[in-house]
Amino acid sequence: MTAVNGDTHQPVIDFDHHSEAYAANWEQIVRDLHALDFPLAWSQAHGGFWVTGSWAHIHEAAQDWETYAADNDVKGERRGGKGSRIPQDPYQLKLSESDPPFHTARRKLEMPFMTPKALREHVPMIERFIAEAIESVRDREQADLMLDVVLPIAARTTLNLVGYGDAWAEIARSVHQMSYVKPDDPEFPIQQVQQMQAGFRAMVAERRNNPQGDIASALAQGIVLGEQLTDEEAESMMTALVFGGFDTTATTAINALIWLQDRPAERARLLADENLLANAIDEWLRVWPPAQGLARTVMRDIEIGGRQLRAGERLYLLFAAGNRDPAKFDNPEEVRIDRANARDHLAFSAGNHRCLGAPVAKLELRLMLRAILERMPDYRVDLERTTRFPTFSAVAGYLEVPMAPGKIRAKEIA
Repeated sequence: MTAVNGDTHQPVIDFDHHSEAYAANWEQIVRDLHALDFPLAWSQAHGGFWVTGSWAHIHEAAQDWETYAADNDVKGERRGGKGSRIPQDPYQLKLSESDPPFHTARRKLEMPFMTPKALREHVPMIERFIAEAIESVRDREQADLMLDVVLPIAARTTLNLVGYGDAWAEIARSVHQMSYVKPDDPEFPIQQVQQMQAGFRAMVAERRNNPQGDIASALAQGIVLGEQLTDEEAESMMTALVFGGFDTTATTAINALIWLQDRPAERARLLADENLLANAIDEWLRVWPPAQGLARTVMRDIEIGGRQLRAGERLYLLFAAGNRDPAKFDNPEEVRIDRANARDHLAFSAGNHRCLGAPVAKLELRLMLRAILERMPDYRVDLERTTRFPTFSAVAGYLEVPMAPGKIRAKEIA
């Protein structure tokens, strides 16, 4: 650690969430941040920004939009916020990169689809996707737990909720690739992404005249602050739902199944207790958050933990560090499936921007993990050949997860 401008209360940390070094060493970086007198330090990457690992500070920043803006004011029409990514993206994600009153009004359009009653109606559909994914690897000696089982379930569920139907495979592959390939890389699936977005715009246009009770219809018919949601806004919100609903959920399922692989006692406890399974999902999300952080723009001078943050500076909310803050979680690196405050994790962010899709993801995970543990009890992940994303700037995910499915049991009929 060094200091900014010679001030010992402005420590500098070697931190670049886009780097391969971060992906390989993020747990040690989190420890280093918490070894400071207060887990808030300056990174000199990407023009310079603050990194906070304090659970309390992240929670505060996620709720105080007037001090910490999520808005990406690309054209300089509002308060000058620079969005949720560092470096700043040249376009605005209309929901996640907006502040009240726009954010509140846009969010209300999607909220009815995330209620417990609405989600219960989708359980048979999700269970069908799970059953079909498990059956697809029956009688195979080798398969890929991510690409053959988990990712198809997450992709099909998200796309059907949006209203895209069952044309999921190519979109799933493209979104999976986007999660680890940088936009300036020749391998970035730009053509596929543009085709997907064009498809979303066409859906919006069609749903304006023919609503079908799905999220696409709600956005096509949506009114925000007295004006109809534009095609650009609707397409942006659909794109964000799709991008956020695949690899994040799939990665958490993989983390859980790897942890459970050689823990038969914990498997039995979880299968016997639905509430414990729900709590364990929160604990896995806490220890291994798939989305490790988001940025905010500081809108006024403020002192936090003895550090002076200036208006216009960027602040990176490192969820991965907040989730391992020893001031909030006892022995934070230890996985305790019965941890009393596991639900306080920040994997879905917090405050007004807490992920709308969190209830869907947790429902998917509960149904998926139970089915795999019951029907594929002998699965074996080949940990030596399992490969992670080279960078974690979007998702701390997996490229490939080779496995032996083992004998697949028949689905029990209730």
